[in-house]
Amino acid sequence: MVTVRVVEPEDLPALWAMAVLPHVGATADPSVPIPLPTSCSAPEEFPDLADPFSTILGVGGDFFVAEADGHVVGMAGFRPTSLPARVEVLHVRVHPALRRRGIGRELMTAVEAGTASRGFKETWLDTATNMPVAMSFYEGLGYIEVSRETRPEWHWTLVYYVKQLQAAGSMTRPSGG
Repeated sequence: MVTVRVVEPEDLPALWAMAVLPHVGATADPSVPIPLPTSCSAPEEFPDLADPFSTILGVGGDFFVAEADGHVVGMAGFRPTSLPARVEVLHVRVHPALRRRGIGRELMTAVEAGTASRGFKETWLDTATNMPVAMSFYEGLGYIEVSRETRPEWHWTLVYYVKQLQAAGSMTRPSGG
């Protein structure tokens, strides 16, 4: 059974390890060990994970972990953006051995419920074209593509998604992009 709860300090080494696991393409891999070998420090490419208590929770967001049999197996969070009614969804990850079992959906449900309960009206996130499984996942949750960004040094295109929230717990698709 999977439980989704708010992050605790002792979760960080597992989150740091999970943050850098492959997540491009089809990455379900039942051979990856549970629990993951932990990391001693936050990954350089995700400095906000070094202290999510100040960089995410401390600015009005929230950060959740999914736990199965006492092991952290997923994560997702959100924090407010410069637009007053919008939050950015952050660091959605599920352990490779447990992908495609509904854990990501449970995490996103917690994110969206937490967002709506704080009065935010819109969630925003990005993923990339080299992660078609993630694109399909977000689209299946009702996220609408609103723009794309590419740069010459990238081998992918960044894809931005938005989802409108009507009231706490009630999600709808946006009327326009």
